[in-house]
Amino acid sequence: MPSVVVDKKKRQRTATDYIMPKKKRTSEPGSSKPSQAPEPTPKSIIEMEQQISSSTEYYNNLVHLIEYLNSSDSQIALLAATSLFRSFARMLAAGLLKKPKSSNAALAQETVTLWLRDRYKDFKSKLISLLNNENAENALMSLTILVRLVKEESSRLAPTNGEYYFAKSLFRRILHALLNQSDDELLLEFVEKYVNKYDDLRYYFLHFSGLLANDAQTNLADAQKTKFTANLLSALYAIDNFPTEDLHLNEFWVELPNKSKPPVTKLSAQKAAFQDSWLAVLRLPLAVDQYKYILQIMHNKIVPYMSKPQTLMDFLTDSYDAGGSTSLLALNALFSLIQKYNLDYPNFYTKLYVLLDRNVMHVKYRSRFFRLLDLFLSSTHLPALLVASFIKRLSRLAISAPPSAIVIVIPFIYNLLKRHNSCNVLLQRTDWVDREIAKESDHNDPFVANESDPMKSRALDSSLWELATLQSHYHPNVATLAKIMSEPFHKPAYNIEDFMDHSYNTMLDAEFTKNIRNPPAVEFVLPKTLFESGNEGEQAYLEGWDLC
Repeated sequence: MPSVVVDKKKRQRTATDYIMPKKKRTSEPGSSKPSQAPEPTPKSIIEMEQQISSSTEYYNNLVHLIEYLNSSDSQIALLAATSLFRSFARMLAAGLLKKPKSSNAALAQETVTLWLRDRYKDFKSKLISLLNNENAENALMSLTILVRLVKEESSRLAPTNGEYYFAKSLFRRILHALLNQSDDELLLEFVEKYVNKYDDLRYYFLHFSGLLANDAQTNLADAQKTKFTANLLSALYAIDNFPTEDLHLNEFWVELPNKSKPPVTKLSAQKAAFQDSWLAVLRLPLAVDQYKYILQIMHNKIVPYMSKPQTLMDFLTDSYDAGGSTSLLALNALFSLIQKYNLDYPNFYTKLYVLLDRNVMHVKYRSRFFRLLDLFLSSTHLPALLVASFIKRLSRLAISAPPSAIVIVIPFIYNLLKRHNSCNVLLQRTDWVDREIAKESDHNDPFVANESDPMKSRALDSSLWELATLQSHYHPNVATLAKIMSEPFHKPAYNIEDFMDHSYNTMLDAEFTKNIRNPPAVEFVLPKTLFESGNEGEQAYLEGWDLC
């Protein structure tokens, strides 16, 4: 009988090699009474990991290592987590954790696989619970390993036909745990280190954050919902470098297959996920400061990256109709939709006119509002009556405004008069030539200050007597600036940006640092004593007072 030729080369271990031997064991995988765990030391943990990789007889070491994750010693917990990760990574590579197909011929292998899958689930659940650990080092270690497991699962558990696979279930559990933490420190670490760097992780972060936000609205209590909303907003604010072209999508955490192009490689899918996430956030109950900040950044950090910005129309129109500072903040994004996405808002200028009240001269968003107002009134095709109403309303508000606001209003009106020559009649009418108009009004000024419709305010029949009043203002800068209205309009338009950032502090600093060429004459004699002196050597006191 011919002898059997044996290939002495070391062959790669397959899944069948990990099947338990039929000999009797002291502790089988899945047994309800595992063997006693040895004392956790760095040396014993390394030995247990080596035993797991050497033989199936030591699979119960997985149970002991999972128990070590509860250790108060951060070094022991870290070593145990690292050893478990390497052990399960090797099993994933060998195909030991793939869901088995029922077969009587492979019953033993199926038993081992099911037991290993249960231990793997225990490991992942323990890591997710450690994300809330008070020890920041343990929490960061858990997050790092979990993200690595996402990569391992996506690569090792992918279908054999070459289709793209991502460990969505594990990634969603990680994101759910991070968004429901008491603070956002670990979440921001996750966004900075992974979401901002890898395009596929950003896509799934946006996709699942929108789904989780929808679930939170119905399944969480009010206190939990508030915490969830704050964390999610912090994470969305931290996302930067959002792609603008398909070519920018070139960095992926999970390797892409050659045969298919998953959604993570398409800019349209990225924008759709971004949009769904933000729309879900806007449905959550928002605090006033959160609501205002979203409006403040919406025009440049939200609208440009949405697939259909028109979906924000209802939200922005409701915000614009709310009045006050909320309307001011909604202006920018609303105008972007009108200008770029054909939003029809026929009462835009009527609402804008109503926003011009005394409060707008004092709010911290004043400069932002005047920049937008200058943009909205820049068209030379606006009706003269409409522009005159804005000029007259601003002039009336300037009478009671602080100096830092008046120095914005006067150049602003000057530019409007230069741009719309038909409104110059407001300056030319100084002695009320039209007596018929004056007789029809209860006051000398026919301007209807309380009228909300700028086309009915009769501003074009009035004059800018308010600016003449400001020429006698107590602040010299305001008085000097107001006198330009009495001079010929030969000067070019003012650069509004030069006046936007004025405040009481800047105006005082300018006075203190101003160079005085000729010091003012002051008649003042410095007294030598606290009280006036009587005869030489005697102390005189204030008249009518006597010191006891």
